[in-house]
Amino acid sequence: MLGILVDFWDKEESARSLSMEEEEARKEARETYKKWVLLEEASWRQKSREIWLKEGDRNTRFFLQMANAHRRRNQPTRVKVNGRWFTKESEIKEEVSRAFQGLLANPSGRKPNIDGLILERLEDLDVEGLEKPFSEKEVFSALSSFYGEKAPGPEGFSMTF
Repeated sequence: MLGILVDFWDKEESARSLSMEEEEARKEARETYKKWVLLEEASWRQKSREIWLKEGDRNTRFFLQMANAHRRRNQPTRVKVNGRWFTKESEIKEEVSRAFQGLLANPSGRKPNIDGLILERLEDLDVEGLEKPFSEKEVFSALSSFYGEKAPGPEGFSMTF
């Protein structure tokens, strides 16, 4: 819709001189169109997480296929646990949970040994600082320091969103 409006004003300008109000409307249409194009590209960039997009590739068929492939790859449809395949979402969740519980309950291999390490003791003032609640400013600062276009969270959105 916005592209049609931009085309309309471009055709009008090529046919005749535009009034100041029409020039302003044309300029506003172009700015709005540019804004929406950039938002759409940002949306696809977040979906694809491909480095080559940052280097200037545009909204091509190949690019859309890559974004969709990433989405499909990040959503497993089946999982093999102990030689048995599970396909239902509830089964997958249960088996993955059970497998990790088994790993955490029975750690195999060697355990790290901290004997012989000289550990420094925290001062009482430092301990008090660790027990203070977080301030809104600290939380905002921590969230702002994340690189936002990496792996999406459980809801499917990246930190940039």
